[in-house]
Amino acid sequence: MTDQAERLEARDLVRDLDEQISGDLPDFDRRPLPGLLAHRPNLDIAGLLLLLAVVGFLWGRAASMSLWLDEGISIGVASHPLRTIPDVLLQDGAPPLYYLLLNVWTSVLGVSNTSVHALSLLFALGTLPAAFWAGWILFGRRTGWMCALVVAINPFVAYFATETRMYSLAVLLGLLSTTCFLKTFVFSRRRYLPWFVICQALLLYTHNWGLLLAAGAAVALLPLWLLTDDRRRLVIDAVWGFGGLGLLYAPWVASITYQISQHLQPWGRKGDLVWVRDDVARMLGGPNAFVVLGLGAGVGLAALLQGRWRSREAMAIAVLAIVPAVGLAAGWTASVWAYRYLAVFVGPLVLLAAIGLARSGRAGLAALGVAAFITAPIAVRGPAYQKSNAEAVSKELSPKLARGDLVILPDIQMVPLLAHYLPDGLRYATTSGLVPDEDVVDWRNTMERLINDEPAVTLPPLIDAVPPGGHVVVMCPPQTGDSNGLAQAQDRISSDAEAAPDGAGPQEVITPIPAGVAFHPLILLRCRQTEDVVASRSDLTTEVVLTQPADVRFTPVRARLLNKASTV
Repeated sequence: MTDQAERLEARDLVRDLDEQISGDLPDFDRRPLPGLLAHRPNLDIAGLLLLLAVVGFLWGRAASMSLWLDEGISIGVASHPLRTIPDVLLQDGAPPLYYLLLNVWTSVLGVSNTSVHALSLLFALGTLPAAFWAGWILFGRRTGWMCALVVAINPFVAYFATETRMYSLAVLLGLLSTTCFLKTFVFSRRRYLPWFVICQALLLYTHNWGLLLAAGAAVALLPLWLLTDDRRRLVIDAVWGFGGLGLLYAPWVASITYQISQHLQPWGRKGDLVWVRDDVARMLGGPNAFVVLGLGAGVGLAALLQGRWRSREAMAIAVLAIVPAVGLAAGWTASVWAYRYLAVFVGPLVLLAAIGLARSGRAGLAALGVAAFITAPIAVRGPAYQKSNAEAVSKELSPKLARGDLVILPDIQMVPLLAHYLPDGLRYATTSGLVPDEDVVDWRNTMERLINDEPAVTLPPLIDAVPPGGHVVVMCPPQTGDSNGLAQAQDRISSDAEAAPDGAGPQEVITPIPAGVAFHPLILLRCRQTEDVVASRSDLTTEVVLTQPADVRFTPVRARLLNKASTV
């Protein structure tokens, strides 16, 4: 055995032993710390529990807030039998994991505002110890603590901690997947390979943008292949890892292919670079917090990389930069961009920031403190606005409604939310006709249906079927703009539809929503036409009119309750 071979064997032996003792810590995190900062497991556990208690209290203060339409959609899908949820989602466009978990959760704890929000809060709180563990096993105790603290002050995690959607679960799984990828492919720890496959597969079944994180990880293999001393091992691990991931995801490929073909995001808009930049900054607390964290972390990352370009630490940092960069670029070029979809990239960005802040010493602590001060108003209190007044409207109307009454909702996405809050036994209709399943929004070719809807034709027979003495409820978002503007929007959309090439999907005929308008002009037009229909009926008498409060942000609802006369 040559001297070089002996040195390599001794190095690997020391590294394996060191990992068992210290979690594969880099040199800068092995130095002993004095006093209370010294490694004390009981102190770490106590500190982490205290942090969980504080953020759990702060994040959970908004748990009782009324649901808005996206959350109503979540509960509606999850209300179906467990085995049918994947088929139901063929109309929705999302993967099934979150809805399956929500189904089980609500079957035990019910569907109150607090209980359905608690599942997301649980995932968000789970991200704290996961971040602590991830930072520790990758770069040591200080990085673990910094990672947990960065998550604790992150407004994205704080906000979606009480949103009945899959985004807090996506944050948790994205963090775990990225950590296991680094341990496997950067630190050559094969026992983490199955965990990378499992976590990444769960992320793919949680949100479709998990595919972009997987794509970023695949691209990151190239610089690793160029820098590693054992390319054969890297290739073998990549084949097993991504091959196994493909096998686990294969059962859903036919479903996502069908979803894509059905154009299930009619309001989707492609993001521009300014939009992307602003959303990434907002994800970390806004422009000011982004700059502060970037400067603080940048000092540490620059110091860490100095003269160590082929070290494992440098490779890990490269991966944490490449994975979100590739994913964000792919998301930007996609047809739909949304701030909430960035959940899958929170994990790698938090890890990258934590590594730099931990290496920056006092400067890193100062940067973290300033960022916490900037983001605290977002992270420590519930929003000062209501997401929706749908619950309040439903409570006002419910005592007056009876089985068989008709609820007309020209905005199709509001149906599951109102069906959640209103009594059972009501009939629901859009301007397309009766809704066959009020617990799910059928997004398939939505824009085509809206363009072809004729409320004056579809609604009168439904109103006729309401028994004498029964009620008709019309619920709409607030009107914005004048009738001429809405009519012009209709004309533009219709013209675009006629000009579209054969086979073009509905997304090609969407006109932008005007500034300051929260709902598509065509929905507002159909609402106005619906109100004209009920106003023209001599057998309908207005009984109650409910308007929306000024502070409702996402799903403002105005409602009109009409009584059908016994005789005309």
